[in-house]
Amino acid sequence: MSLSLDLLEQAEHLAKRDPRRPKQVNLRRAASAAYYALFHLLSGSASALFATEPGLAARINRTLNHGEMWKASVMFVNDKFPKALDDKRVRYSTPADLRLVAKTFIDLQDVRHKADYDLTHSFRRHEVVALIQSARRAFDAWERVRKTDDARIYLASFLLWKRWDEDPR
Repeated sequence: MSLSLDLLEQAEHLAKRDPRRPKQVNLRRAASAAYYALFHLLSGSASALFATEPGLAARINRTLNHGEMWKASVMFVNDKFPKALDDKRVRYSTPADLRLVAKTFIDLQDVRHKADYDLTHSFRRHEVVALIQSARRAFDAWERVRKTDDARIYLASFLLWKRWDEDPR
């Protein structure tokens, strides 16, 4: 099984671990694991765009930045292509499956920040289970869209967005 699927399975296990009174630590780790499951699914796909050799792919993976991935995801959710790729004659519309993946990435990253850093926030099991289900839906959507040009541009934008968003002149 892949790391991303293992993380998703771990999230499900942690969310259900305490049958009567779930411990906040398990719910927090479950929310964080759900985010990292999607992060590793996308980062692994992104590095595979640029390298087939595992060592090089791993190095590329290490250059990916959570914040840049979040920014690229926001732009795709809002139907904005980088300036260098934008065709002013045609309005870009992010395909529904890719939009779901990008939106879920944004949402899960925001929750992961709460889980890891906001000790005043209390998590409820049903909320965490719903987050994990949304991650699973994003996995399914990714499987349907991953071989498209839109998906490849989305992945490449994790590394190239700043460059592509410069004025192309």
